[in-house]
Parts: sequence; C-alpha cells; structure tokens
Amino acid sequence: MSGEFERRYGPWALVAGASEGLGEAFASALAARKLDVILIARRADKLASTAERIRAAHGVEVLTLAIDLSAPDMAEQIAAGVAEREIGLLVYNAAFSRVGAFLDAPLADHLKTLDVNCRAPLTLVHRYGAAMRGRGRGGIVLMGSMSGLQGSPRLASYAASKAFARVFGESLWGELRSTGVDVLTCVAGATRTPGFE
Repeated sequence: MSGEFERRYGPWALVAGASEGLGEAFASALAARKLDVILIARRADKLASTAERIRAAHGVEVLTLAIDLSAPDMAEQIAAGVAEREIGLLVYNAAFSRVGAFLDAPLADHLKTLDVNCRAPLTLVHRYGAAMRGRGRGGIVLMGSMSGLQGSPRLASYAASKAFARVFGESLWGELRSTGVDVLTCVAGATRTPGFE
C-alpha cells in the first residue's frame, strides 16, 4: 500500500448494498483510491456487472458476495466469503423500506426493515470494528437518511431505523475516536438512485 488513504483504511473495503446507486458510487470511489473492495448485495447479476466495471476502471481486486442481509445467518455467510481478508473500511449502505401506512403493511416487512437496517450493521460493526480497533486504524461509514431526523408518516419503520443509524454512529464515534478508527454517519436526503425510484 503506497498512499495514506490505503494505509489508514486498506487493504480491503467491505461495502454492503453495493450493486447500484450510492453503494456502487462508494465502492468505485474507494477503488479509485486503490482499496480492494468486497461488494455485498442480494442480486448476483447486478453485483457481477458492478464488479466488472470497477475492475476495468481501477485495476483492483473485487470480490462479490450475493447475500440477503436480512437472513438470520448473514454474518456467517459474510465471514465465510471474507475469509482472512483484512477489512480496513466498512461501508454500510444497504437498506430496506416499504412505503405505506404502518398498520397496513405486514409485520414481516417491518421486521425485515429492522434486520437489514439495524441488526446487520450492528453485527458487522461488532465483527469488523473490533479488529480495526485492535490494529489502531480503520473506518466505519453508516448510511443514514433525513427521514431519521423526525417522524416520517408512511415510513415509520424505515425512519426509526435511520434514527438508529445516526445515534449508533454518533455513539461509536465517541467510543472509537481515540483508537484510530474513524466513524461517520452520512445523512442523505432524497437521492435519485434505482432504489429510490
């Protein structure tokens, strides 16, 4: 690793929700800074085409893991795919949301929102953040939303989950700031991505 960014956040970045939109943009930007990237999303075909674009543009290693982040064993699946690779940067961009009145949506949709938007990032931060702290370097980026700054009718579960992301990130920043691990929560507004549309 030659550059300061690589030394601080490399050699591998793990990007969840990376097949398109903001996740693909994060992965491409990290690859441009010469980090090898692990892309996680549900759709293997989308992941494969994103990986090919990133390899061609930046000449880095790209590993794809087609995993449903709401699955009970998602952490084990990710650990098996990552194997011994050293994760220096975790970007959690994945999200699940259903728009509509809270009581009209199936409970399963709300629970999936919690699994993807809260349980999965908490689990991955716990798994990979400990190693970062032990090395005294690394970074964690959590994707929030402006909907998490206030109650959002027709987005109740999603908005609450994004409030979790913001408070979780702020808390981790306070805990890890003296250890060499940087933590950032991005609070995005409406962004024209395939998922948003």
